[in-house]
Amino acid sequence: MKVILTVKADELKLAQMLSKFGEKYTRTTYKLNRQPKGYLLEVDLDSEDLGEFMRRLNHLKDVTYNIEEIRGGGLLDKINVSLLRTNSDALVGKEAFATKDIDPVDGGVVKLCGELWLAKPVDDCSIIKEGSKVRVVRVEGVSLIVDDGECDKECPC
Repeated sequence: MKVILTVKADELKLAQMLSKFGEKYTRTTYKLNRQPKGYLLEVDLDSEDLGEFMRRLNHLKDVTYNIEEIRGGGLLDKINVSLLRTNSDALVGKEAFATKDIDPVDGGVVKLCGELWLAKPVDDCSIIKEGSKVRVVRVEGVSLIVDDGECDKECPC
């Protein structure tokens, strides 16, 4: 089975994970290509090892990935499966409005799709003002990590 993913992760940790996985699952091969925003990872492995591979990938700190393609021969090659983002993954990239000031320490609240969500700014040194339009960068637990697109010039981030 061949799986193609785009991955954003620490290069050393990703390489270590791939190396250790390859030691235990010897029929697995991979090709890692650097891209402007992360890596393109092509993995050939037995279909029964896919779950373990994904579990180990999820254990990397701050990893984000997107499965671009799965080719497995037989029936999998005959069906066109489009992967749909669901649940909290579907919120990433959406726009919301700050209903209260959002600061790095206490967070704040945004309104997204008619619902109120706890939110924190993407960087640790900016305060997003009430009424600002924000974009969801990621979801951590029950909080949305948001960005208003404006970086304070004095901020070291």
